[in-house]
Amino acid sequence: MPSSAESSLASNQPQNRFQTPLQIGSVSVNSRVLLAPMAGVTDVVFRDLVRRKAPESLICTEMISSNGIIYSKRRDARILDKGESDHPIAYQLAANKIEILLEAAQQIIEDKNPDVIDLNMGCPVKKITGNFEGCALMKEPEHAYHLISTLVKNIDRPVTVKFRLGWDNNSKNYKEFGQMAEAAGASMVTLHGRTRAQGYAPGVDWDAFGELKQSVSIPVIANGDITSLDDAKTIMTTYGVDGVMIGRGVMGRPWLIGDIDRMLKASQDLNESMDSSIHERSLREKLDICLEHAEMHCEYRGEAIGIRDMRKHLTWYVKGFRGANRYRNDLTAVNTLDDIRVIFERIEADVLADTD
Repeated sequence: MPSSAESSLASNQPQNRFQTPLQIGSVSVNSRVLLAPMAGVTDVVFRDLVRRKAPESLICTEMISSNGIIYSKRRDARILDKGESDHPIAYQLAANKIEILLEAAQQIIEDKNPDVIDLNMGCPVKKITGNFEGCALMKEPEHAYHLISTLVKNIDRPVTVKFRLGWDNNSKNYKEFGQMAEAAGASMVTLHGRTRAQGYAPGVDWDAFGELKQSVSIPVIANGDITSLDDAKTIMTTYGVDGVMIGRGVMGRPWLIGDIDRMLKASQDLNESMDSSIHERSLREKLDICLEHAEMHCEYRGEAIGIRDMRKHLTWYVKGFRGANRYRNDLTAVNTLDDIRVIFERIEADVLADTD
């Protein structure tokens, strides 16, 4: 339950702020629903699908290793790709070395013209934290300060920071870390409501969103287990945060960001449940979107690599429908677009015949 202070904070927020732009430094974004960076998910093809329904949302790239793009000297790396209409966009960088971070950011600005540069200080994955990047920087706030402040002073784009509650339950320092980021010049912070030790296990601390919001004056974005319109509305109205960032909730649902953004902007009574007002895609609609996703990805990457990349997406699209589990093994073993089409025809015959 929210504290009285949190409730007071939320009550002071204008009810129409869903229709007002999110101000990130000099950048004005006409949406308060953002797409989180996700490795192997938020590539240029997936972002294009999201963008169709969410043209005004700030969308993040996958996390990009500053070391990787500088040491490889690959300015044409696919992870850097973006479409012509891929705005507003934040390029998220992971780094530990100030000079490498600055060079990577300047290169991306020159080549890709992003709206925002986001710093990853929350990734819990061992290969990232083992390199003293991601959430490991929450154990080195002074160094994190220098990374942020150096970037702010040397680039002409807003710098934002994404982090977690802390390294573990015994070292939660998200309020102090947010204050440090603001002091260093960050234009916005995003809090994932778990510790590094939790990974992605159940137990997101939504109360922390309100506590961080009370601790800083820059925009605060909430992230973690936000999977529905009601989740987004509850977090924004209860804890007074400036927006929500949705990650795994969009897996198999690239339309979700746009649906939530549209309904929040159109909302009149914020005290009523709103999830029923969102159009739930039928299985046939999901299969059509999924097949288009697969075709687009194969055109982008070639069929062999494209199908391999798509296997995880296929299971996400059919998740939740009766009988879908029996197709999981087949979907994760496909090798061609025709394999997908054949399985989808079987699903339609087996499942839709019972529901139409």
